Amino acid sequence: MNLLSDLLMVEATALLVQRRFHLEPDLLSEFKALAKTASYDVIGSFDIVSPPVAKYNLRSGKAEEIKTWIEVNEPEFVLFSPHLSSGQVFRLMELWEIEVRDRTQVILEIFDRHAKSPQAILQIEQARLRYELPFERHQIRMRLQKEHTGDRPIAEQIGAGEDLLNLRMKQIRKRLATINDKLKKITTEQKIKKKKRVHEGFIELTIAGYTNAGKSTLHRALTGSEAKVADGLFTTLSTKASELNLPGRRVVLSDSVGFISDLPEPLLQAFNTTLMEVADADVVILVVDASDSVEEMERKVKACLDTFNEIGANGIPIVTALNKIDLLSGEEIEQRVNALPDTLLKVVPISAHYMMNLNLLVEAIMEQLPRLHRYEIKLPYGNEGMSLLSWLHEEGDIISENYTGEHIEVVANLNIEVAQKLDRDLPAGDLRRLSTQ
Repeated sequence: MNLLSDLLMVEATALLVQRRFHLEPDLLSEFKALAKTASYDVIGSFDIVSPPVAKYNLRSGKAEEIKTWIEVNEPEFVLFSPHLSSGQVFRLMELWEIEVRDRTQVILEIFDRHAKSPQAILQIEQARLRYELPFERHQIRMRLQKEHTGDRPIAEQIGAGEDLLNLRMKQIRKRLATINDKLKKITTEQKIKKKKRVHEGFIELTIAGYTNAGKSTLHRALTGSEAKVADGLFTTLSTKASELNLPGRRVVLSDSVGFISDLPEPLLQAFNTTLMEVADADVVILVVDASDSVEEMERKVKACLDTFNEIGANGIPIVTALNKIDLLSGEEIEQRVNALPDTLLKVVPISAHYMMNLNLLVEAIMEQLPRLHRYEIKLPYGNEGMSLLSWLHEEGDIISENYTGEHIEVVANLNIEVAQKLDRDLPAGDLRRLSTQ
């Protein structure tokens, strides 16, 4: 852990400044949650409703008002939402005489803390370097200007400064190229694993949703996995996959990174590989936090659906898990179900924490999967027949078993891959399709 992380672990004090247009939603509470997750102690906030101004992103009068607040209350950092240009960051730091970080930097700090897998660590570094490029360029040029104040710098001085700038830019781009190569290799390995799962007849389900909606809690409740569960934003940064036990199915359930409104472009690009798990799914389970107000819930659902569009996850069946209903009355649950978009056809109210209605959620998921076919199967007595029967119990949904004098007669619901294997292994006539389930 670096010195910056050590500093933030003791909860450095911070002032939050949000600048938004008149018709934009107030996201100050979400920004506070981001700051808390990044281990800042928020001691004050400004919600400024006005168009942006080039110099500070704020009007000069408001910037001076904030300067006075900073002098009185002495926070250690100012956190600004939304994005600031490199020039705006440095001008605000000069005016306020304090370190200023914008929303993108706060999210990067959170991601850096929670990244555990090699892929996530590389993706975070890639996003951070892409984000820092213009800041590095601006910082070096500002330093050169300060060094050469007064007389006009001579050509040799300008050349030396430009060489320093170009060297740093070259180092960053070289590291980005190395990271890109490593991520391509990881992506190739993931595609090979996915292709193998598809070949073996696995169905891919992906849990998606706004950050902190309860995705990891649901993943653990459905699979019994040890997915990390925490009350914080972005606790899941890399895809975790576990087998889900459904009768007659081979299912892999993945828990993906949480979505957020206006996810910074460098982060969206960096997590493209992880987000593509959603685009490649057979069914998406969209987890929605029902404990939010109706307006906040609608905003977050829209952010999720917008992200689906951005990553090309269109046309995939979506089952909506309206989570945390243990915190609501029946009337409030109905109100939120009715407020969801008409495009979300299947909505199941659940509590992942208390495992409420998970059976209804599983039923809704199964309705979206390819239909199973019911077969009548004759297996021979002996080791071969018992081995096939044991395999059928793992791969199919056994309805009945009947031991006759010559055969083991089985009725089971099977997917097409299992039926095709049996058809190859059994004599003609010993596998007969009855119906579709």
